[in-house]
Order: sequence, then C-alpha cells, then structure tokens
Amino acid sequence: MQTARSLHPVMLDDWRFSHVTALGLWGLPVPWRVRDGMEPLHVTSIGGRGPRRPGVVTHRVRSVPDVAVMTDVGAARPEPGRPQLLVEGLPVDDPVTAWVESGSLLTLDDLVRAGDAIVGSWSECGTARERSLDELERAIRSARGRRGVSRVREAFALVRPGVESPKETELRLLLLRAGLPEPEINARTYDDNGRYLGKPDLRYLWCKVAVEYEGDEHRRDPSRFRTDILRRERFADAGWRTVRCTDDDLHGRRADELVARVRRRLA
Repeated sequence: MQTARSLHPVMLDDWRFSHVTALGLWGLPVPWRVRDGMEPLHVTSIGGRGPRRPGVVTHRVRSVPDVAVMTDVGAARPEPGRPQLLVEGLPVDDPVTAWVESGSLLTLDDLVRAGDAIVGSWSECGTARERSLDELERAIRSARGRRGVSRVREAFALVRPGVESPKETELRLLLLRAGLPEPEINARTYDDNGRYLGKPDLRYLWCKVAVEYEGDEHRRDPSRFRTDILRRERFADAGWRTVRCTDDDLHGRRADELVARVRRRLA
C-alpha cells in the first residue's frame, strides 16, 4: 500500500492500479512479495501512456466499463463520466477485472485463493467479496485472447463459494489433488436431534468426517480456544470424527500424512 501511495501524487486521471497490485489493495490474498511491496506496481492507463519509472509496469487499454466510484472502502456513490474505483483514495481496477488480468502473473493456486476470496464472505472490503460465479465467468469470456486467461479459466473451475480463509483453499486443493472426494465447505451441521453443531471448514456428511484447519489465532484467543474444544466434543458426541491440521500439515511429508489420515477416515 505504501509504495502505491508514493506513486499516486503523479498519477493522471486515467491511470489506475491494476493486476496483482489492485488485488493487494483490495485486501485479497496475494503472494507475500506483492503484499510487502517487493514486486513492481502495475498501472493501467486508458488510451494514453502510463508512468515510465523504475518499479512500475504499465498497461494500456482503450476503454473501461462504467462503474461506481468508491469514496472509501465499503462505501460507493455513482459519479458519471469517471469510470473509476477508489480504495482509501487510490484508483484501482475492479477486483474481478484485476483477478482476470493477473492470469499471467500468479500461479494457479494463487488465482484460486483470490477467486475463493472474491466469491466468499471473509475479506475486509465489501466490494471485493460475495461476487457471483457468473460475474467471474463473464469477465473470463470478455477477456478471451488475453495473456494468461487460460490459467484463469483453469482456476475458475476450482473456485468455490463459502470459503472463509486462504488456508481453507489450500487444504481443499490438497485433498482434491490426492484423489479424495470433494468436501462440502463451511456447511451448517446438525446432530440427529436437530441441534446445531457448527460449520466445519470441510466436511463429508455421508460418513460424518470433518476436516478443520487450525490457525495460530485459534490458540492465541482464549475464548476461541475454549469454544473450539467444546464444538469438537459436541461433534464427537454426534458421531463425527474430526481431522485437525495446521499450516505444517499442508506441505511435504506432513501433507502426505494428512491425506492418508483423511483417506482412512473416509474408508
């Protein structure tokens, strides 16, 4: 954000931050190098030339669709004649547009994480979340022939609504690529008497198996730590088996062990 702010004073009215830079400004999950300002800024201009300076990659388009102007994150008002969005005063591309633009700059998994966040509900900025799959699909169709769009199309096939964190995306992709059935995501779950148990990150209802990702915030927050224990015991009382994992379990040999553990539960 700081590197973008340093460029903003010299930006013309038809310039805006785009591609992975816009995704980061929207608060969507991006690689740490983008988030920490270690990658070049991406700026798109409408028709004219963009900035020529070190650390800036310029893109040009002929026109952009009319959208509302964001006076602040989460608040919008229409302003005819200025097809522009603002995040904390910085002009940016729409998050769906920026996602499609980033096809040649991000890995497949990076695109799935960002796509899950755009159609999910957890990200901080209201405009960048709870977008429909249809909206993503239309943006992909309109970008036909753009560099990297085939990777975006591949990512779109793996994007799912309901995801509440990037680590949930990583966990789901790990299980799918191991050949396991696709789990339900954050589905409200009840016992046989209709008592609400909670929303496991991933679940296999047919065999009552839940898979939960435990971030460090689960242990640092005493209230959440205690609630997590109570919830797991209630799931156990209802006949559910829960597989818990951390970030260490998503990589290398630990990932193989996690997959095998889930496979045994499903069997």
